[in-house]
Amino acid sequence: MTELTGSVRQLGTHRKLVSRTEQRQLATGLELDAIIVPASRPAQNLEQAIALARVARCTLLILSSRRAVPAEVRRLLAQRSVNDAIVIDLPDDYHHELLDFRALASIRDDLPAACSYRVTDLSMKRNLGLLLARMLGWRRVFFLDDDIGNIDPADLHNTVSMLGLFSAAGMRVTHYPDNSVVCHAYRMTGGIQDVFITGAALAVDCQQNTGFFPDIYNEDWLFFYDAASAGRLGSSRGEVTQFDYNPFADPQRAAGQEFGDVLAEGLYALLDFGSDVERATREYWRFFLDARRRVFDAINRRSDIAEPEIREELLRAVEAASECSAELSPELFERYVRLWRQDLRDWEQRVTRIRPMPSLDAALRALGLTRVTDGWAVDIAHPRPAPASEEPSTVASGGPGTYHRFMRG
Repeated sequence: MTELTGSVRQLGTHRKLVSRTEQRQLATGLELDAIIVPASRPAQNLEQAIALARVARCTLLILSSRRAVPAEVRRLLAQRSVNDAIVIDLPDDYHHELLDFRALASIRDDLPAACSYRVTDLSMKRNLGLLLARMLGWRRVFFLDDDIGNIDPADLHNTVSMLGLFSAAGMRVTHYPDNSVVCHAYRMTGGIQDVFITGAALAVDCQQNTGFFPDIYNEDWLFFYDAASAGRLGSSRGEVTQFDYNPFADPQRAAGQEFGDVLAEGLYALLDFGSDVERATREYWRFFLDARRRVFDAINRRSDIAEPEIREELLRAVEAASECSAELSPELFERYVRLWRQDLRDWEQRVTRIRPMPSLDAALRALGLTRVTDGWAVDIAHPRPAPASEEPSTVASGGPGTYHRFMRG
């Protein structure tokens, strides 16, 4: 670690960690099996996904909750003459033991209280999509968030085509830039701040990539971390749009992002320096937390550069993030990384044992999902209580005897 001491810093870009490939080298014959949308916004936000699924002639899987009301989703699908989409309505308390990450659960109460502000089911939906892909024999899927637009079908095709060489390939969200609140503030006060590829528009080869999405901010960076480390993460030339929002409207948003933002930026800075996760020790995190404080100092020092109408909100948000950051210890990051890697090993073993299911209905039953047979492919998830025992259960939530029917070994 001594050789890194003087160079540890938060970087403005991580572009060298992704690979670009000339069009002639792409496997242009690759087919996309499914577009997976973790939907939580009103149904009209699904227009982009519907259009792309129609062009790609692939399955459309919509995992809906919150403001993505199933009846409204169904109405939109009917208006667009789509009758073969899979829509799953997930209640807030849906649970399945295949989505248990026991090691990381043990650290949840040790994170700052601000982290609990970020209450989202995005990671769970994406992980559920990965499980369904395994069960249904889908190899290539494209994750698409419901606040993303302006995706050219040709860019989708090119991104999926990169899966002939890479285990994951993504697009960059350049407008509205896909950054954390602090990184937005850094850019708006004159700092150099790039955007990285994102899980919001990401193609995944489910046979090559066995990562999972932790329930933390920047979960996508952790999902494709090993691909980036191995030079197996691709970036297409596609640039897409995220719906505009005010990142500074609620200071607690910045505080809730702080742990995940520092974690991901620190891990990727190590990769940029040519070091891997094994170097993410408490000593390294001590230096990186110091570097994070220098980011806050730079934002405050240059705050006059920000537009007057956002300056006050920006500074309040950065202050909230800074206060949260002050609560974070190097030991907490070292422990989180260790537990994440432990859960990753367990997840890899779990998913590689899943065998294909004979039908969609069988897969849904195995996951505790019940199909509504009203002429629409709409499936309602029934919540199941989390296993009380700390020992791994031998029966899945879908009912007695389900687990062994879709697990090998």
